[in-house]
Amino acid sequence: MRRLVAIALIVLAAASVAAASAAAPKPPQPVFVLSGGGWGHGVGMGQWGALAQAKAGRDHRTILGYYYRGTAIGEAPAALLDRVRVLVADGQGSVTVANALAVFDGNGKRYVLPVGPVRIGPALRLPVGKDGKPVALPGPVTFRARPEAHLSVGEKGYRGDLRLAKVGGKLQLVNVVGLEEYLLGVVPGEMPKDWPLEALKAQAVAARTYAVGNIVKGRAFDLYSDWRSQVYYGVASEAPGPTRAVQETRGEIVTYDGSPAQVFYFSSSGGRTISALDAFGTDIPYLQSVDDKWDSLSPNYRWPTQLLTGAQLAKRFGLGGVVTDVALVPGAPGKPAVVHLVTRTGSTDVRLSDARARLGLKSTGFRLGTLRLDGPQVTGANGKIRLTGLARSVDEAVLERRAGAGTWVKVRQLRPANDGTFGLTLRLDATTVFRLTAAGLSGPALTVRFKA
Repeated sequence: MRRLVAIALIVLAAASVAAASAAAPKPPQPVFVLSGGGWGHGVGMGQWGALAQAKAGRDHRTILGYYYRGTAIGEAPAALLDRVRVLVADGQGSVTVANALAVFDGNGKRYVLPVGPVRIGPALRLPVGKDGKPVALPGPVTFRARPEAHLSVGEKGYRGDLRLAKVGGKLQLVNVVGLEEYLLGVVPGEMPKDWPLEALKAQAVAARTYAVGNIVKGRAFDLYSDWRSQVYYGVASEAPGPTRAVQETRGEIVTYDGSPAQVFYFSSSGGRTISALDAFGTDIPYLQSVDDKWDSLSPNYRWPTQLLTGAQLAKRFGLGGVVTDVALVPGAPGKPAVVHLVTRTGSTDVRLSDARARLGLKSTGFRLGTLRLDGPQVTGANGKIRLTGLARSVDEAVLERRAGAGTWVKVRQLRPANDGTFGLTLRLDATTVFRLTAAGLSGPALTVRFKA
């Protein structure tokens, strides 16, 4: 009999717990507001901002000084003005060069070439023998153009010489050209050729400075012709505006304390650049975060704001548990800025560039705000409640309640503390449903039952 009573009590207790759980649902989970703008890594000069400043009448030196604070304009090293080596093709089975007058072998001996395109394979055999007989030359071989012509490979033409070397059984093609001539094919590849002259001049000086400061070490070339250095299209891309910009800024580079600066540039900042400290963990005095109101002309100035759940964030970042909180941790020497993600089982830090990739964004100029509305779920004495929660890194946070016919009305504009927390006391006379909104996006609802 005692055993039956004990079992009955256990069953009744379990039923009471279940009933209590059903009567007191858990408060809503946080949601996360993803906002921002821009396109690119965000460090240094924003090109859309340079456009707006040029349209406002600012000259290129003012534009550069705005983004690279505390810098000056100096002169590029003479050796680079004379020659840079740009890798334009690699791993080729063969190369056909047109408009070549002569070729120099690896020992500097000169050979005259017949008129017409010349096809070369890894053996470096060229028609320079008697009666045009192919002869294998010691490499690397260097081609020089005919007067009033440019050497070309396929549809691309190049100023200066072309050097061909056998590397790993394949051919490597390098354009040996003066720095200024190189820039004629870079500036229109990095900035629209019809933009105002002063914006193009700022781009020319930034590109020249970048080339000086990013010489590839330990290789048979100085620069890549793609994103690894700067986009370089050769003669075909040249245009009057960029050419004039290069010519009128000849030799100018950005300097800091008398030395070439380490500069970066990108498309659009979304209203603010980021510091080298946040991006790379390196504190560079002239690469600080800069308010960039000029970027408002950019089509990427603002992205559509998104609302993400903790489960969606966990999926984007490949986490095992639902995300319960996020925060930006600023950079420090040796430690770039990270997005700190908290789950029920732990936390993880993700660099801004990696977070950008995980979230599928155009830039690192994003914010992940948090919206969380805490209980209680039942009113206290006299219908009073104390609502607390989190509205961190969001715009226009508002507490709303559901009125008749399912419409929502504003209760109060929130003014969170610096850490995003808030609290407010309300008096209810009926069961009420609340929610938080930010930038027009709403979080999940919280029902507070009225207890008379």
